[in-house]
Amino acid sequence: MKINMHTSHPSAFISSTFVDLKSDRAQVASVLADRGLNVNALDIQPASSQTSKKEILTGIRESDFVILIIGDRYGSILPSMTGSSTLSITFWEYNNAIKMGKPVIAYFKSGISSDPIYHDDKSDKEYAKKRKLFERFKSVVSSRHNPAYYSSPEELADKLDKSLISIYRSGVKKLTSEKSELNSKIVELESELTRLKSQTSLGQPAKATESQPNFLSLGLGNLKEPTGNTNSLTGLASLMGRNKA
Repeated sequence: MKINMHTSHPSAFISSTFVDLKSDRAQVASVLADRGLNVNALDIQPASSQTSKKEILTGIRESDFVILIIGDRYGSILPSMTGSSTLSITFWEYNNAIKMGKPVIAYFKSGISSDPIYHDDKSDKEYAKKRKLFERFKSVVSSRHNPAYYSSPEELADKLDKSLISIYRSGVKKLTSEKSELNSKIVELESELTRLKSQTSLGQPAKATESQPNFLSLGLGNLKEPTGNTNSLTGLASLMGRNKA
């Protein structure tokens, strides 16, 4: 998992249809808040033609991962937003999360009530088309991930809560590894700088090899660790600390 550097606090983006999964989303948001993770403010509201495409994309980009919840509705198709006559808003959000390299945690809801609110409208002239597109959407997600099944908002919240620690441990491990590699590179470059300085003090012309730049002219001023790591790592440590408590 790649830790997001746009914010100093871990955050998530919830992607799903809205009307049928409103309670499910609320439960997910509650779990995330309890664990000290931010939920993108925009994501709490349903996407509509008034919702800015830029805001949605920014919300996904500035999140550490995306939680995808799929019930039995394909959802709205808004070409004015997605630029597609076949992608639902949820499918479009998912595609953009993948393009941005965001980890996706997928959940499929089972045992869904027969209440029409939980299904695509059969009187819709595009109903048959939507059902085919919906099955394709689920197939794509299943081929890329390992969706967990749940039957109630409470069960979804419980499964998500149990998975968060392992998800963030993976993120911390990657972050720690990258920091170690950076430190090793700094040590290597400092050693090279010392060698070049020594040659210069002895009156020998300092020559940079083809694979190395002239570090005397470049200096080490730009070799700093990426900003945001400390805050992100602190947030992750805090998250794991609460789990142990």
